[in-house]
Amino acid sequence: MSGSGWVRQGLSIGRTEFRRTTRSLRRDSARLALIGVVAVLFGLMVLAGTWFILQFGDEVPAGDVSNVIRGSVAIQWLFAVFITAQRAGSRHHSIDQESLMLLTVPVRAVALGLLSAECFRALAYLAVPVLLLGGAFVVATASPLMAPFLVLAVLLFFTTALVLGFALGLLAKLLVARYRVVAEHKSAFSFLAVIVFVGGYVGLQNVGGQGVTALLGWLPFSWVVDLAVIGSPFSGSLPRAAAILVGGLVWTVGGVLVVERLGVALWFGDTVEDAVAAEQARVDTGTADDPLAAAVRPIPLPTISQQARRIAQRSVVVARRNPQRLSFLVLPVVLLGVTLVNVAQAGVGSLLALLPPLVVVALPWLAGGVFGLNPLGDEGAALPATLTSLPSGRDYAVGLAVPGLTLGLPVVVLATVATGLAGPYDPLETAALAVLGLVLTLAAVVIAPALGMAFPRYDPVRVGSDREIVPPSLSAVVLYSLTLGIPGTLAAAATLAPTGTRRFLSLLVGGLLSLPFGLLASQGLTPARGVATWLGRVGAEIATIPVSTVRWGGYILPLAALCLLGIWSFRAVSRRFRRHTLD
Repeated sequence: MSGSGWVRQGLSIGRTEFRRTTRSLRRDSARLALIGVVAVLFGLMVLAGTWFILQFGDEVPAGDVSNVIRGSVAIQWLFAVFITAQRAGSRHHSIDQESLMLLTVPVRAVALGLLSAECFRALAYLAVPVLLLGGAFVVATASPLMAPFLVLAVLLFFTTALVLGFALGLLAKLLVARYRVVAEHKSAFSFLAVIVFVGGYVGLQNVGGQGVTALLGWLPFSWVVDLAVIGSPFSGSLPRAAAILVGGLVWTVGGVLVVERLGVALWFGDTVEDAVAAEQARVDTGTADDPLAAAVRPIPLPTISQQARRIAQRSVVVARRNPQRLSFLVLPVVLLGVTLVNVAQAGVGSLLALLPPLVVVALPWLAGGVFGLNPLGDEGAALPATLTSLPSGRDYAVGLAVPGLTLGLPVVVLATVATGLAGPYDPLETAALAVLGLVLTLAAVVIAPALGMAFPRYDPVRVGSDREIVPPSLSAVVLYSLTLGIPGTLAAAATLAPTGTRRFLSLLVGGLLSLPFGLLASQGLTPARGVATWLGRVGAEIATIPVSTVRWGGYILPLAALCLLGIWSFRAVSRRFRRHTLD
């Protein structure tokens, strides 16, 4: 039963949950630093957009709002639904001190508290950028009457997406709690959901052009545009604006009730996760008959030593159990894919031309990062047993590399060949990309554990009220990305676009790198003038290198460097394991 004050209680719970989030963020210095870097970059983009709107907003011709504009907003609304569903299903599906709260306040108040807390988190990130961009548009178009309708439209955009996304997230969590097959393979289902959404998101913005986008403009949740432009020089549909205003409020209230029903089923119903957790505990303690082999089925592993096989099996189990941990690695790939779409839309290149280089670098990056980027931290409490039971560091290095090779290598090669043949590349270029993907994968599965052992992370982070994971350290992720990404990108670019690669390297050395030395020379620092002159001369010489030399040299040299770095990394993992054992 819900008491009469459930709205007040729910908002109070939401404020408390939001304060807990801010306090936990202040205690996590690494996460806070990462958010700060992203905030600075995003803030610069917002300031640039605000300036652009103030300068040129009054020059936009007034007219009717088209279905293409509505459809573009609908795509972003779907993106907000997905992000909310992902957060609700993995991090914010339950409240702190759940048993106490569910016995002392109405369940409806708890549901509203979780929803309002997520709304407060979204506003903390997006309120200032939205106010700046929206305020700039109001000022540029001299339409102050638009301001309240714009604010109302933005709030309806977030609340309608929030309640649907949260309901979907709780539904996914409920499926995990009730169905054993979903609970046992939740990592695979989570990864598949991300791939399907990213593919659909990219397809909606590229396949079919404006026709598909215009079709989305007929969906009701895109009508917030008609509400937002009331009082502006642009003309929307007043019936649609009224419909989204009334329907959005009804949708939001109904969404709270749906979240309540799903919450009751999730928080008070039976669950199969306890049985799955018990079997996982047997795997950890070794009380089951060959538990690791049973846990990794039906994944085939090659014939290797028993000790190396155990390490490989445990790596697969750790990755399978922790979909939240995988989100730390999948998120950069998703952001890279979104950036790729924006680049393709800007006319820099077609999506089919940009997709093969992305696949050939991103998939090996995932193959190495998923299983080996924090091997010591992934061991957890079993680390002392692992260190004392393995006779050699070579078995440890082989065991860490095998899962990425077994699962990643076939996917990398097949995806590279498929996207290369579908794109504007000839068979020779596609074969070169396939060989590059092969070498990158072989290097990634040994470079990742080498850097992960050099920069390990043992302290967990809380990703929900009842879940802690140990993600890779930020230093390991950054260094791994640079070590794998720079030679991989250079080799792919030299193969597919040698002329553009030559021009870029010439500008990089002769222009960008020499710029700071030129500034120092202008301040009277004589040695800097010589460095700037030398760099400019090197950049000019790069511009004269034959295209064939750039293509083959830019392809072979990075591959040779990756092979040497892979050999060194394999030996480094063995050495660090022996050193760790002796310590």
